[in-house]
Amino acid sequence: MLDKLDLSVTEGEVVALMGKNGAGKSTLLRLLARIATPTAGTIDFRGRSITSDVAESRRGILYLGHAPGLYPALTALENLDILVRLHGTQADSATLHQALEKVGLGSQLDDPIKIYSQGMLQRLKLAAALCTAWDLLLFDEPLTGLDAAGRLLTEKYLRQWKSAGKTMLLVVHDFQWIWDICTRLIILSEAQVGADITLDSKTRRQAQTEFDRLVG
Repeated sequence: MLDKLDLSVTEGEVVALMGKNGAGKSTLLRLLARIATPTAGTIDFRGRSITSDVAESRRGILYLGHAPGLYPALTALENLDILVRLHGTQADSATLHQALEKVGLGSQLDDPIKIYSQGMLQRLKLAAALCTAWDLLLFDEPLTGLDAAGRLLTEKYLRQWKSAGKTMLLVVHDFQWIWDICTRLIILSEAQVGADITLDSKTRRQAQTEFDRLVG
């Protein structure tokens, strides 16, 4: 549940979205992806309202939520092909194979994803981001379920996308982690923005204080 949320994100920002459980972090991403519909207000993306039923207004937004949103009985390769097509991206079989190889799923790309562990599903989401032409990435807890190698792999691509000027909103929980990846911290509290801080060496103490106060 969010209430009177007023928020704008500039192209190229990497935003860490934090807050206590139930603060509305995942809800916000779902609203931005138009998976959920706001009861009031508007959401604009590149100057167009995404609250309409026109799918074109949401082109360029890639949402990677807790649930993969894919088909358990289909293989990783089949699911990846469906996902990129749904986002209007043309990717041939070689490109899909290569993406799955890059995220460490090359030997299991023909396995149904119903046998995948949580970490493997996270890697599959990463492959989707590699194959899809997106301008805004909404990634809910990108490190959940990953082992050390998986975390390093995900961080590598997040840094690459950051260097390329990509815009990302990441729901995260580790305050120390955000400093290496993110450029801005938004903390949700009581259904509103409790803190909104640009991340740099000068604001670290302020950010720590607000995190301790609002998240604990």
